[in-house]
Amino acid sequence: TVSPDGRHVAIILSMHGNPDLYVIDTAANTWRRLTDTKKASEGEPSWSPDGKKIVYVSDEARTPQLYVIDVETKRTRRLTAKGSQNVDPDWGADGRIAYVTKRGGLNQIAVLDPADGDRSAALVTTPGSWERPSWSRDGRHLVASRDKALFIVDTVPATAGGDQPKQLFLNAGNWITPCWSNK
Repeated sequence: TVSPDGRHVAIILSMHGNPDLYVIDTAANTWRRLTDTKKASEGEPSWSPDGKKIVYVSDEARTPQLYVIDVETKRTRRLTAKGSQNVDPDWGADGRIAYVTKRGGLNQIAVLDPADGDRSAALVTTPGSWERPSWSRDGRHLVASRDKALFIVDTVPATAGGDQPKQLFLNAGNWITPCWSNK
């Protein structure tokens, strides 16, 4: 995934064993390894709006959880512990992170403030087969897939005046892995 300034790329590579997080400086063509977890795999990086941090998934805790790393210092902090799986993070322009959490055997989309981690996590969908949330430019809505279809998801709960998820297409097919352009 490309950094907000377009000068760096966060990538997962398994050049030295397990899949780890690297950053490539595209101008200098240099590589920098950010993680080195011997018995874990990293994946799904997403940059903070200021380009100073990256949220990613690691199974270091034996289940996929979200971690945030400072690109300069490599200081890492675990963000999630609730849910048996926390995956598909997307860092929004307003600083919140949307992700998929598995609770009670089904997936839900949650949104959290990385400063507070799980304490701030709000579930914004009912349980289902939710995958791959991606922020819209307005910072309120997400596009995500569920049941082979794409939906617009309001991050304001319906109980607080938000809208119910709305299916985008009524076509046949397997609609997956959406990404909302923020440009």
